Amino acid sequence: MPPVDWTRLGSPGEVWWAHVGDASTIAVGTFGGHLYLRERAATGWRWVHLGVPPGVEKLLNGTLVPVDGADGLQPMVVDFDAKVWLHRKGATPTPWTGISGPPPGSSGLGFFLWPGDIQASAIRRNTLLKHTLVITNATIRPWIRQGLDPDDSWFPIPLDADWVSAELAVAAAPVTPGAPPQPHIFAVTLDPDSLGEIEKFQIAVHENSLWTWITPGGQAPFLNGLSATSFRDGSGRLQACAVVTSRAVTDTVKMLVGSGRDWQWSDLGRPNATGGPDFVDEALVAVKGSDPGPGEPVVLARADDRLWSRTPAGAWKDLGSTLSDGGAVRPVSAVEVAAAEGQGRVLTVGIAENFDLWAIESGTGEPRWERHGQPGPAALIVGAYDEAPDPNEPDFLPIGFPVISEDGALWNCRLWGDLVSGGFATYFSQALFWTDHGTPAPNVTCTAGVGISSPPVGAPSDGTSIFVIGSDGHLWARKADAGGWTWVDHGAPAGAAVTTGVAPISPGPSPSPLVHVLADDGRLWTHSSAGGPAWTDHEAPPGQLIFAVIGAQPLTSAEGDFTVAAAVTADGHLWINVYDGSVSDWIDLGTPTPTERIGAGIGVSRVSPADSLEIAVVGSSEQVWTLRWSLAGSAQWTARGRPADARPRAPIGTLQDASAPATSLVLVVGIDHQIWRLSTGGGGWSRWDPRSPTTKVLSGKAQTLVHTLPCAVILDGDHRVHVVTSAIPT
Repeated sequence: MPPVDWTRLGSPGEVWWAHVGDASTIAVGTFGGHLYLRERAATGWRWVHLGVPPGVEKLLNGTLVPVDGADGLQPMVVDFDAKVWLHRKGATPTPWTGISGPPPGSSGLGFFLWPGDIQASAIRRNTLLKHTLVITNATIRPWIRQGLDPDDSWFPIPLDADWVSAELAVAAAPVTPGAPPQPHIFAVTLDPDSLGEIEKFQIAVHENSLWTWITPGGQAPFLNGLSATSFRDGSGRLQACAVVTSRAVTDTVKMLVGSGRDWQWSDLGRPNATGGPDFVDEALVAVKGSDPGPGEPVVLARADDRLWSRTPAGAWKDLGSTLSDGGAVRPVSAVEVAAAEGQGRVLTVGIAENFDLWAIESGTGEPRWERHGQPGPAALIVGAYDEAPDPNEPDFLPIGFPVISEDGALWNCRLWGDLVSGGFATYFSQALFWTDHGTPAPNVTCTAGVGISSPPVGAPSDGTSIFVIGSDGHLWARKADAGGWTWVDHGAPAGAAVTTGVAPISPGPSPSPLVHVLADDGRLWTHSSAGGPAWTDHEAPPGQLIFAVIGAQPLTSAEGDFTVAAAVTADGHLWINVYDGSVSDWIDLGTPTPTERIGAGIGVSRVSPADSLEIAVVGSSEQVWTLRWSLAGSAQWTARGRPADARPRAPIGTLQDASAPATSLVLVVGIDHQIWRLSTGGGGWSRWDPRSPTTKVLSGKAQTLVHTLPCAVILDGDHRVHVVTSAIPT
């Protein structure tokens, strides 16, 4: 098979961060920047979409906090401007309350460190909860506020010189014996000029109305990971503990226990499954709450591709392999919970390498691993398009990849094409470039993608339209102009609803898109925004019902400009509709052979000369056929065989071959759930193998990107998006 390049775009629902609050509530942030709750109900776990606060594009991080008067834990999140928001379920007129944030600034650290690390502590004073919030602002330095009132203020907790806070954690304990509990703020701080090579572990304690940083002795260098909780020791005294991993010479898990200025380090060692030293990837302590019952803290660690747990007085216990079909699962948050039988258990949540959410329940008995996947995954591919070049990045071309999510919202992912190599700039983090375009209207979702109309090469991106079909049966467009993106309702043909559509075309010199759709009246219609009637009825072939519209292309001849749309009728014939702007003619192109009927369409491509096109279909013999047709009236069928010697599962589409303009490329999903490609110039079928043999392709769209690169934009079996093309020679 030929070498190919697979570039993973993922999905807007992939899990970016997760925080478990109790036995039935997990807060989840996605790569699309939305907030979800994973809630345990009587019938099992369910996803609850909370979205984003008003006026906020994306969320960066979050946690869960108890709130007076609210049922259960409530999500608290940080947006990309380091502003904090509280979501109260059922609150009116909006569940979102803005808690502001520290003043803006810049760290100058780029992608080295992210702002928005948020930690919260809630301590009950008499009958009310007293909240302490700590966050790293845009300068990667800690700020604190007490209380959830929007009018409360944020204050800095100054660090040494220009040091920054790489990680934060909070736990409550008395500063002095007999005193009420106070928050203790743990931080891994570092000198940014050293790029993390010079760091230290510090604790901020509230003394004499001031926050004072303490640096406990006996520290190990190269700290990684930080989590904290409160617990009661054997005497019932409330203490705070923090867990980190030391990456000095050999990896070990370190625990710091104490309160106020009295602290002691403990070395918990490392798990040992193979008899040799094991690399500790992550370690964290399970949260007990601000007023915990008796019992030692429980520590979780991932080492040697397995998850382990232990208490300070116990030994490491193997909880099973962290390897899944989505890669290794990384533990990110844990909480101690009481099981129905009254026995203590730990609920740990983790994120796999493919950004699925996992939950692991452990304690007495065998641990239970459960895959929760992703919320709101990509469900339908709309297409892809080259955007206007960025003058600040002359060697790269932004490319948009719109998709429809499972809940009917439109999303767009941005990737950069490499204009020097002709491929894709995979070293950009495309996962953070999912943009939510929402639904067409409050009660209208996207049910199908139609395609994209974008300006020609070199023109501004203003005028790009992403066409979809709404649940109301209307044709909708998400249109870009100088003021941004807006939804445009193009309606539907009189007395009918739009059922399917094919990618828009721009006939003649007009840049206005022309969209061909099939309505539920069985007729072919076009929509144009160029003036005149918006909808044009092209009817149906005489005495026939249209089974499917395959595609459309503009053609040019000495007689003028035409549009040609190809359709399959219920009797298995191929028909084309030729329209010159005033007269619409249907032409029966028949079937490949007298006994062969057409069962499905694949695509329609322009080929040279300018009055010609190729149409690819699947016949009743389960093989692919192409028909070459021109305005001069010539038509020729060619049998193309079957990929993997079986009927294709789904069409991807056809493209004019930029390297041989008189031919086209045919792309389908084979019976083996893989991408198969054929050139009408000869050579037979070849398969575009994925990197992993377990990857299954569900559907896709054929697109020419980076000006001339033939690509397949596909959705895999895990509802992740990829763009695939022949490998670029290096």
